[in-house]
Amino acid sequence: MDEPSFSRIIIDREADWLRVKNNVSSSIMGIMEARLSTMPGGKDGDAAKAMRAELEKRLGKVQEKMFERSKYNLQVNGQNYESYVDATEAFDETLDRNIWALQTESVKWKTDMAEKRKQLPQSFFRVEEDLELRRADAEWFPDDPEDEKDKLQAADIPPPPRHDEVKRTLQTAVENITEVAKSVPVQLQRAQRAQTVREEISSLPP
Repeated sequence: MDEPSFSRIIIDREADWLRVKNNVSSSIMGIMEARLSTMPGGKDGDAAKAMRAELEKRLGKVQEKMFERSKYNLQVNGQNYESYVDATEAFDETLDRNIWALQTESVKWKTDMAEKRKQLPQSFFRVEEDLELRRADAEWFPDDPEDEKDKLQAADIPPPPRHDEVKRTLQTAVENITEVAKSVPVQLQRAQRAQTVREEISSLPP
């Protein structure tokens, strides 16, 4: 039967764990000195001096066993600490997580850009088509006369107010939308190149 697995305490760098060990040792020594100071003659008295050497020896062994057992509860820089190897170019777990995060972000960004590249031109074309329809609706045509005697030429019937202004405005809007629709693929390509450059810069070693 397999032994149950336990979650380990994750530490990015061994220096962090060594600092913890140093703090624990300092605290233990501080407590020892505080207790020795209560002895006759204080911490510098003969009784304290005689006791200090023995206490330091015993406490040193206790700390050694404690830190040795703690190895099996630690993971340092992505490695189980009991088999940790301090290589010259060690695996950097923090950097690895950052790289994976950037890769995930890059995939998402490229997917979003590809989707927008499909949708945006269609959206612009729909707007352009709608404006064309609106412009056609804005065109003024006289109603067909019911009586041939009442038939008039279109030139003889005055257009509605601001007719020319409305036509020019719609024409300008259609032209602008057309230009934007043509420039969308170029802008998306530029954005993609900028993202690629940013990823390459982020992946450079410090």
